[in-house]
Amino acid sequence: MNAFIVLALAAAPLGCACIYLASPHQRWRDRAWPAGPARGLGGLLLAISLFALGQGMQAVTAAFVFVTFLMLLFVLLPYLGALVSPRWR
Repeated sequence: MNAFIVLALAAAPLGCACIYLASPHQRWRDRAWPAGPARGLGGLLLAISLFALGQGMQAVTAAFVFVTFLMLLFVLLPYLGALVSPRWR
């Protein structure tokens, strides 16, 4: 596996987690992270992920993998939050 792809697959979940934790309705923590810095860092990590995927594979394939991975992550994060949230136990 290419190092760029490993970087992309590591940066994307971190970026999605930053964006999710900036949401006021997130369930991982008692309080949301500050919206501006967390969303900025999340966007930067997602841009790094897309760039790394673009270096590791063809452009159309990289875009498809990136968008599909984002859909998966943004669907799973709220469910993971509900699963481990101490608020609902």
